Amino acid sequence: MQIIEILFRLLVYPGLIFAFLIGSMLYWLYRKVRARFQARRGPPWYQVFADIIKLLSKETIIPNEGKFFFLLAPVLAIIGCLAPIILLPIGSPYATVSFTGDLIVILIFLILSNLALIIAGINSRSPYKTIGAFGEASLMIAYELPLVLSALTAGIYAGNLSAANIVQTQLSKRAFVLHYPLATIAFTLCMLPKMGKRPFDIPEAEHEVITGPLAGYSGALLALFEITSAIKWFVIPGLAVILFFGGSTNIIEFLGKCIGITLILTLIDIHYPRFRIDQSFKFFVKIALPIAIVDFVRVLLGW
Repeated sequence: MQIIEILFRLLVYPGLIFAFLIGSMLYWLYRKVRARFQARRGPPWYQVFADIIKLLSKETIIPNEGKFFFLLAPVLAIIGCLAPIILLPIGSPYATVSFTGDLIVILIFLILSNLALIIAGINSRSPYKTIGAFGEASLMIAYELPLVLSALTAGIYAGNLSAANIVQTQLSKRAFVLHYPLATIAFTLCMLPKMGKRPFDIPEAEHEVITGPLAGYSGALLALFEITSAIKWFVIPGLAVILFFGGSTNIIEFLGKCIGITLILTLIDIHYPRFRIDQSFKFFVKIALPIAIVDFVRVLLGW
């Protein structure tokens, strides 16, 4: 019975189907708000679904060279983004599966989804894919440490590196953003490259490197990357809600907080132009990492 419940939650609610639908709507909200700020109408709400249906109807071209890694990358990307969902307490203080240290597992899976982009890029002779892959690798080195330190700050303060325990602690006290605002800011900044959004979207920039690691993908394999991208719009803001914004006791409150975080990310995306790799690296090393360390040291000292 428990296996059936886990499969239902992984594939239906709050897993694949639900996460894809909500993530698509949050992605549409991001595109729509950005378009309005640029005096454009923006896409219709069903644009993501139309794009994926179109991709699925097209031929999938698979190169003979590096075939294994070419096929592996999109599968790793969607697994890395989907698997954490059963560990996240979405719309409830409890997760489907919860244990001490599950926060570490969540972070590792999310790293896997970005690592898939590097695998997709380096396994090719295309200069655009290679440049995009190295750009993604450079960004990961820069932002993963402040992101992990920020997440650990929430876990250590809660007394247990469990996502469900973090939510329950916040419900009994108050949201961690009020205790550790610097860790919250660092985590929010790190969400942008994690989701491939401006000003840290240079690895996939269309005008510079023609989508970078994804150049050369087509048909169903590119559709898998698009589905992963949509799910990220649900999983990563959802993780921020769970770690710093008090979690939730019902799905409406949870989605409302996800929308709020999406709008914050959208406004940052609109306001700042695209950074170069070296500019992005310096930003995370000189700004995001120090403020993450400040709150990490505070929580270790019990402040």
